[in-house]
Amino acid sequence: MDFKVSVIVPVYKVRDRILRTLDCLKAQTLKEFEVLFIDDGSPDDSSEFANNYLKDSHVIYKIIKKENGGVSSARNLGIEKAKGEYIQFLDSDDYIDKDMLKDLYNAADKTNSDVVYSGYVFEESNRKEISNNIDSLKNGEFTGKESALGLIYGISHTHIMANLFKRSLLMEKNIRFDENRKFAEDIAFEIKAYAHARKVCCVKKIYSHYVKWGESVTNNVSLNFLDIYYSNIETLDYLKVRIKDKDLEKAMIQSRIPAAIVNIVAAFASKKELREEMYRFIKDQNVRNDLSKYKMYRLEKDRLKYFILSKMILFKPSMIEKYYGKRS
Repeated sequence: MDFKVSVIVPVYKVRDRILRTLDCLKAQTLKEFEVLFIDDGSPDDSSEFANNYLKDSHVIYKIIKKENGGVSSARNLGIEKAKGEYIQFLDSDDYIDKDMLKDLYNAADKTNSDVVYSGYVFEESNRKEISNNIDSLKNGEFTGKESALGLIYGISHTHIMANLFKRSLLMEKNIRFDENRKFAEDIAFEIKAYAHARKVCCVKKIYSHYVKWGESVTNNVSLNFLDIYYSNIETLDYLKVRIKDKDLEKAMIQSRIPAAIVNIVAAFASKKELREEMYRFIKDQNVRNDLSKYKMYRLEKDRLKYFILSKMILFKPSMIEKYYGKRS
């Protein structure tokens, strides 16, 4: 059977959260799709539960087991094993609406796009909305460069699962997730895919549901947050070598990398046990040089905030500690 879409689902210790994901796959109105469950050395019976739940359904799926290596390694294995024309990445505790695969595939086919992306909602486990990205999206067809710039500058962005990526693009350009990073590897993957794409299509509609389970991101802050900086540095290096586009490089240097530094410092300042690491980080001369290059892409409240915070970090970091320490 020829599959229009391959859905790649990493599985690791989600036995109590995977049911909604399985139900959304059973509900898809597109029938020509496969699901690859990549069991990343899960210590529980998550993949066995998925198998028992779907075995009598119409869903075509495989369960592939591997040693634990993290979500990026699971996704990369899925890319290698996938047979679909397009690939969608779905985490095993999130879900998508029933028409997502059909609508996005039809848009990709109609426009002959390498990537199609759409909107998503960030929500509580009880489905209560926290935020969504619909206002940042613009319906239509764009060049890969336009879409990459929108993502880098944060003027048009979406979650990794709200995309369909043409598998041939990922294979030909060897686009993979960085298995050494815990944070920002999703965005790095998207930037690379968009930058290589000939055409990207945006469908301005929410289909994807990113679910907040348990503690907030703030409570889970750790030294791994440094990956946000290093992942962006590596993405810039990739663009310099593989894409060679000055506008994309400028956007990374003047916007995305400095903003990443601000986010890391704010997160570390909110955790007393990480403040020593915060000061160590902002004393690094490379970090200071990168932060000093921040420029506002356009005058907006959030960009002005980042500009002010970048100067405070450089010249009065104790104020950052005091402000975010009170908020923690």
